[in-house]
Amino acid sequence: MTPPNGKESSPAILNRVAGILDQVATPDRNGQVHPLLAILRGMASILDLLTRASSILSAMALAVILLLTLNEVSMRYFFNSPTTWANDVNQWFFALTVLLVIPEITRTQGNIAITVLLDRLPHTRRDLASRAIFLLSFSICIAAVYISGIETLRQYQSGITTMWVSPIPKWWISTVIPFGFLLTALQFLRLFILPGAEKEE
Repeated sequence: MTPPNGKESSPAILNRVAGILDQVATPDRNGQVHPLLAILRGMASILDLLTRASSILSAMALAVILLLTLNEVSMRYFFNSPTTWANDVNQWFFALTVLLVIPEITRTQGNIAITVLLDRLPHTRRDLASRAIFLLSFSICIAAVYISGIETLRQYQSGITTMWVSPIPKWWISTVIPFGFLLTALQFLRLFILPGAEKEE
């Protein structure tokens, strides 16, 4: 129901949008799906491919960290000849490990969540509240993309380097931050539009 001032509240608008999205996602009586749903699913498939590739790169970066750490320990304590670059490189790969796996965690809804309040809501309100959280998370991630992207561009234009023994351009590391948050934002948007995605163990 529209208020006297003619403006709908945010929950009412969100409820209306959710209703439209549910209509698109629900097959008709003849089992036919909305054409837009096929497009959305195709886009979601491409997003999932990028997300899985990102998580594989994250796992590879973690493996490199392990190997470099083992090598550094061996060189330092068995051969008394520590490297000058291992710790620096590990910082780079640590950034890759964290930022590249966040989108996959979001895709599988593996983020840490306290659902005490959500679990007590009726089914309809719980779905609406979940969508509101997904939309808010999307907005926060987009803000992070903008902030980190502007900073990465500044580092590129200024030629800022790391304070390592063997310095490298700092934007080489920073680039992964807006990329990881962008994929994460798109996954939150996907969950908002198509909340039926099943959680993976």
